[in-house]
Amino acid sequence: MLSRPRREQTREHTEMVIQIKTIARRQMAEHGTAGLSLRGIARELGITAPAIYNYFPRLEDLITALIVDTFTDFAEAMEAAEAAAPDRPYDQVMALCLACRQWAMARPVDFQLIYGNPIPGYQAPEDLTIPLARRPFLGMFRSFIQAYQSGELVIPAEYEAVPSAMRDGSAAWQAASGIELPHALLGLLMSGWSRIYGMIALEMYHHVQPLVGDAAALYRYEIEAFLKQLSMTNGGNIRD
Repeated sequence: MLSRPRREQTREHTEMVIQIKTIARRQMAEHGTAGLSLRGIARELGITAPAIYNYFPRLEDLITALIVDTFTDFAEAMEAAEAAAPDRPYDQVMALCLACRQWAMARPVDFQLIYGNPIPGYQAPEDLTIPLARRPFLGMFRSFIQAYQSGELVIPAEYEAVPSAMRDGSAAWQAASGIELPHALLGLLMSGWSRIYGMIALEMYHHVQPLVGDAAALYRYEIEAFLKQLSMTNGGNIRD
């Protein structure tokens, strides 16, 4: 019996992996990230449970593959926004913040996968996922550092006194990431991320719409207020 060409086998394997991931995302949309089941996916595909293990030996392997895809897609969206924005820190930051919200609203299941509740029993391989998790925000780091070095960003006095425990954590993170910046500036970035994440999550779960109606307007209002607090000026040419 002649074996099938390797190219055909590779194509079929790739197509099956895509189908598995598609069904997995549907499961997460219907049942939450904790609702993933290899047996359920196999049942929907009409194959045996052991057969699916040829593609993902463990559920953890499938989850990791989905996380890799998601962080990569998110990073590419952020990098495209950075490349399209004017080369001024304010415009870059606004473009990245708006792109972050746009991606999350368009991909709520993926947003919840990487930023929602932990999946019971799953431990992400940090050597793989931490660099991927950092990649979408490298443009934000670049813009804040550029603004700080040029004097366009002024660290508010209330952020200058960084607690020693935070300094230790900041130093460890900088050593691991290879990104050098003042501890206070890293604190500011985390403060900004808490606003970005918080506003997106509140909108995604429909907590702000009953109060303000236009959640997108509130999001931009909050980001502009934060940048104004840092003395960063409006370039006037970024739109929703």
